[in-house]
Amino acid sequence: MKTKILKQFKIQDCPVILRQIGKHMFEYLLVYEGKFYGTFITNDLRWWQLKRFKKEPCTPNEINAMVHFLTKAAETTVETKIKEKELNKNETRTDNKNK
Repeated sequence: MKTKILKQFKIQDCPVILRQIGKHMFEYLLVYEGKFYGTFITNDLRWWQLKRFKKEPCTPNEINAMVHFLTKAAETTVETKIKEKELNKNETRTDNKNK
């Protein structure tokens, strides 16, 4: 299965990589505080697209849409992890004040 790197960037100092795996699977991988996070999506084709798929698996517009979607998903993951960390920090402070 052929893998193609579509984009590499950082979100708040977290390295992110977007890649295409095979003909119709896309994923993002990121590292936040030493842990890997990621997900994948597939470009599900409609029955009338199957003939085109043999020649050209994904159009440039489809690839751009996947890159945009995965970029937003990665940003959301990092933002969620940062908020979780802040909430945990605030809960610890509250617990210490109550003692």
